Amino acid sequence: MPQSKVTGRQIKAGRALLGWKRQELADRTGLTEAEVRAVEADAATHDPLAANRTRLADALADAGIAFTNGGSLGVILRPKSEGLRPEDLNASNDD
Repeated sequence: MPQSKVTGRQIKAGRALLGWKRQELADRTGLTEAEVRAVEADAATHDPLAANRTRLADALADAGIAFTNGGSLGVILRPKSEGLRPEDLNASNDD
């Protein structure tokens, strides 16, 4: 789902899945807590908050959140990568 189509409710739900407070998300994006609150409270996707919404959605996606729209809006927490399997290790990737 394009980040520009993410709603404020999805931002709030993604933050909740990660267990982040608004201030933590604000710190990760360079926004203020009030700006995060404004985006989360707004249901529109095309408005003056769109740039902030995209920044917030990108930060959540980087932390493992996927935004969905398969008939209804949602969010999921993708499992973290378990790294390389032992048979895939070599001199260039084995620290």
